[in-house]
Amino acid sequence: EKNGAPPVKSMATSLLGLHSKARGAVTTEWDDIQRRIGNLPPLQSELHQAEQSGAEAGARVQWPADEERAAKQLAAVTAEAERKEEERELDSLRLARKLELQAGRYGSVIEIARAGFIPQVNQAGEGVGVVVFLFKKGHYASSYMLVLLEKLARKHPHIKFVQIAHDDCIPNYPDRNLPTLLLYKDDELLGQCVGVSAFGGASYGIDDVEWELARVGLARTELQSNPHERPHK
Repeated sequence: EKNGAPPVKSMATSLLGLHSKARGAVTTEWDDIQRRIGNLPPLQSELHQAEQSGAEAGARVQWPADEERAAKQLAAVTAEAERKEEERELDSLRLARKLELQAGRYGSVIEIARAGFIPQVNQAGEGVGVVVFLFKKGHYASSYMLVLLEKLARKHPHIKFVQIAHDDCIPNYPDRNLPTLLLYKDDELLGQCVGVSAFGGASYGIDDVEWELARVGLARTELQSNPHERPHK
């Protein structure tokens, strides 16, 4: 205290007597030094800050991972939708091509024998309609029907028209039942027209035959009503 000089504090007093509030809690500089070198545990506020920083860092790492996973899922869903759409387009093209082939496959009446009945009629193909004409050579009613069927075959080329000798198809089949039409599709007998009475009488025409084909679903027709609803004179 001589000469007005301030008193000198000891080093111990300086280290232990001064306090720091930089971290939000009252601590001594000595405590801070001990914590830095690991002799004292960190303050609770420091632990909270460290945990919060770690959580924020983890969140920053997790967000990109979530976004990447969502992007992959979206890409997979989009690819699946595109694949299904391509399959639908291919199915439509296949169906259109099938109809085109069927439309140009026939167009005339072909003659078959008994041995060819199953492959030509029963196994004609999926969705193929078949008209089987039982005829007799030199028989007027059979010859007239053949003329009409040739015209219908050209008009409806998607329908398969075949003719077979009546006694070859069905042994001892009576002439009085001629002409006879057997109407098939997908190996199923949809209907049969026996004799001229099935078409309204001996003066029947092409519309009468087409109506019968349309009635069982083999052909399309623009006829609005049955042309032989009343018997022909």
